[in-house]
Amino acid sequence: MLAILFFVLVSYQPNSNKQDNFSEIVKIALRDAGNKLLLSNNDSTSLILPVLELEKNRYQLSFQNNLLIIPDNLIGIVTKSLEASHLPNNYIVEVVNCNTKEVSYSYQIKNNKENNIIPCMGRNLPLDCYSINVLFMNDKLSTTTYMNYSLFSLALIAFISVGLFYKKRRKDGNKEKDSHDSVIGNFKFYKDQNKLVKGESIIKLTSKECELIKIFSENQNQIVKRELLIKEVWEDNGVFVGRSLDAFISKIRKKFEGDNSVNIINIHGVGYKLETSKNL
Repeated sequence: MLAILFFVLVSYQPNSNKQDNFSEIVKIALRDAGNKLLLSNNDSTSLILPVLELEKNRYQLSFQNNLLIIPDNLIGIVTKSLEASHLPNNYIVEVVNCNTKEVSYSYQIKNNKENNIIPCMGRNLPLDCYSINVLFMNDKLSTTTYMNYSLFSLALIAFISVGLFYKKRRKDGNKEKDSHDSVIGNFKFYKDQNKLVKGESIIKLTSKECELIKIFSENQNQIVKRELLIKEVWEDNGVFVGRSLDAFISKIRKKFEGDNSVNIINIHGVGYKLETSKNL
């Protein structure tokens, strides 16, 4: 079980090779941030241009029209959009002037808030054409996302464990169901279920028939004395019981009809013998 847990956790371990949708998540988050920036400029009609991946972990958000950049708003909007998508909180944001290609404003967010670098708060950038570049310092998912993967892994392991448990239980149940007391010729004898089974054929037995067959099955090809059969099954040596034994022996013979490998013969004055020539 621990090996399975390790395998699943490693499989979901967030890293650059396993985040095929990391870029898509970033682009969605930045478009959300861009929309909020435009709304803060009272602009609900102009377009947000396609978010570009300039290079690994560096993305660019651009706009159709000029806009006013207020650092306080920019920081709050970008932070909320990235956190909502559970993206890494270790990145650098640059506001680049479209015309001069110079960085008009930038700041850095780190995992530890005390190490954040956010200069020039309150100094607004004039209305102009800007693009916003975001560089992630690593491509690992946030701790929250990793915990979600871990919880998913544990849930998956629990599901697999329950499935294996019930599969084993069904298997054991089937084994128990097929557990016969003995094999007599081509028949399987199930004493607790009062039946003989030969292939698809099932023959029901009475309790007395079961007790007699059990004794015979334990003494196949051996003579069983009448006194033993009567004592074990009826606990009575009366004449009526003796006649009952003969009647039951006759009934049992009929149960095994059709199987030439089984024969119950009468040993005169002694008892009976269950002869079998095939034991499966």
